[in-house]
Amino acid sequence: MKTTFFKRLLLCVGMVGILSSCSLDDDSNTVTYPEPEVAFGIIANASPASGDLFFFADANKINDTGLPYTNAAGYYNFTLGNRVLSVKNSAGTTLATKNVTLERGKAYSAFAVNTFNNIEIAVYRDSISSATAGKAYVRFINLSPDANPITVAGTTQTFATGLAFKQATQFMEVASGNYDLTYKETATQDTLVRDTAVELRAGKIYTIYTKGFTTPPAGSNDTFSSKKITHNN
Repeated sequence: MKTTFFKRLLLCVGMVGILSSCSLDDDSNTVTYPEPEVAFGIIANASPASGDLFFFADANKINDTGLPYTNAAGYYNFTLGNRVLSVKNSAGTTLATKNVTLERGKAYSAFAVNTFNNIEIAVYRDSISSATAGKAYVRFINLSPDANPITVAGTTQTFATGLAFKQATQFMEVASGNYDLTYKETATQDTLVRDTAVELRAGKIYTIYTKGFTTPPAGSNDTFSSKKITHNN
């Protein structure tokens, strides 16, 4: 999933620039624009068997088209301050709410998580800084509802150990390239899934989250797997 963060951010910055002014007597030739008076957010559906979901900030609907399981959208602009995020189904029934405080210029990802009968909203602060030349940023989140704490490892390095449900790592800087990733139950070291040739490109910012069930309930074939979100185009 590719988000439209930079397109939206450039639009915001452009509007701020139109409304700003600078001194012609400033020999530095440096123009400083204030941060936009908004926060930015991604919405994502990581709740198995949830159907299409609609996200709201207070009474304001964020997505006009229902968001299916494993899909994400954003970045959207959000009014600052204390907000109530909610998730509703297509019938308009509120399934979960969460109080959040949104800060100016900050970016967030809001996930609908857990099983449909126990759906909740998990919110994470994003990084919107560019990675060092030749590097990528990546974090891992465990959003598998029935998974015990997990370990995430590449061929030569371990990215997370004992990552519990809804827990996230910090964004970490890694060399760009293709990674073979193994997800294991930390306590038993049983392999849950292996992903091969996961591309992490230079200058990009990623979230990789786990989803599905280690032991799917009756009638479900949604087994434990991973999903990658790209935060910048």
